[in-house]
Amino acid sequence: MKFFSASIAVIIQALPGASVLFAEVIPVSVESGTEVSWQSSGEFEYQVQYAGGDRSEMWEDLGPRIPGNDAMRSVLDPEAGVVRRYRVLQMRPGFVPASSVLANGSFEEGDESFVDDWAGVASHPPVRSTKEAHGGSFSMHCKLANEGSTPQEGALAQAVSAGGNKIRGGTRYDLSFWTKNISVGPSYIQQYHLDWLGESGEVLASRNFVPFQAKTGGWKKTSVPGLLAPDGAVDALIKFRFVTGAVANGHGEVYLDDVAFETGNSDPARQPGAVKIETNLTSRISWPTRKNWIYLPFETGIDASGARSSLRPTITGDGETAAVKVSAAIAAELQALQGSSISLLSPGDLSVRQPRKGQLTLDWKEIEGRKVTYRVLHGTRPGLLSRSINTGRATSGIIEEVKAGDRHYLSVLVVDGGTQ
Repeated sequence: MKFFSASIAVIIQALPGASVLFAEVIPVSVESGTEVSWQSSGEFEYQVQYAGGDRSEMWEDLGPRIPGNDAMRSVLDPEAGVVRRYRVLQMRPGFVPASSVLANGSFEEGDESFVDDWAGVASHPPVRSTKEAHGGSFSMHCKLANEGSTPQEGALAQAVSAGGNKIRGGTRYDLSFWTKNISVGPSYIQQYHLDWLGESGEVLASRNFVPFQAKTGGWKKTSVPGLLAPDGAVDALIKFRFVTGAVANGHGEVYLDDVAFETGNSDPARQPGAVKIETNLTSRISWPTRKNWIYLPFETGIDASGARSSLRPTITGDGETAAVKVSAAIAAELQALQGSSISLLSPGDLSVRQPRKGQLTLDWKEIEGRKVTYRVLHGTRPGLLSRSINTGRATSGIIEEVKAGDRHYLSVLVVDGGTQ
């Protein structure tokens, strides 16, 4: 579908009964694209995301989070001619997803032996390997074997700042990593180490070489939650150390993978989940609203006797964007009018009568002192104006073939060509 956007102006009016009526010009967009809709709950927030047609492509956010309101919510993606998949994630208000501040924690970037963003230290530093991997294609491999009783050591380290990130003092971080032991000899030890660093690189606090266990022959996750960065911390140094003791036949072999130093919510029970969605190619007009103000279109019904019911507003402003779907033909017609100022008729200016059976006549006040023409938009489905009547400069329009039991949704556009 062809994408276009046109600026329109909308005249809005306070609810009936207000002591003062306000009229104001507000820009409105005319848009075409893919509409993503879902049933929302007032207890949650929602994030719309998209990805390309290739299943390997990553999900990206489409706009900001949207609060639920116990009704249908929707977002329009104006991209046209692009194959996209969509999903909507439901989450608790204020949810912050866990994200690692370490770079290249899965060791996927590097060369034949060395890995980007990490420093190998000691006499036998770990090397990058494709032989074993917990996630992705690479891990770090450390294999130590004493020569006689001479101890061996390998270590791997990264400062958070190496990846361009900063530590926030007073924030809690979760350290996690996966290891797989191939062999464990006498006096073999494996440890992690953490330094919290200040602006000048000084050590503010440490967790000094804490031993951790691994599973021989299988991958095991080690998790260290709730590590509190001290006030003034801007960096952290993470180090892994593998060492044998000064004993004959001392040895050890291990793979390390998927290291994360995360901030945010990592509780599995509170992670966002996808909700059921509908997607449709859509054209619409939309505009920002003011709370408790009413906007066209209005709804009117025809009862069994053929008499018309009174007009009823269908959109009450809530401070967010309101939208009315229109047919692709109407959207194209509005696009062609971009050179003119277009507004939505004020609700107080519209009235409806039924002069004869099978007909509805809309009447409105003339806009004085301007070269204006009018277009009646109407339809029989809620939220969709599918037909247009160009009345020229006449301040009334007729909807034909009205049947008992029908409901009609009515709106009027004012096309302003300037002063007379």
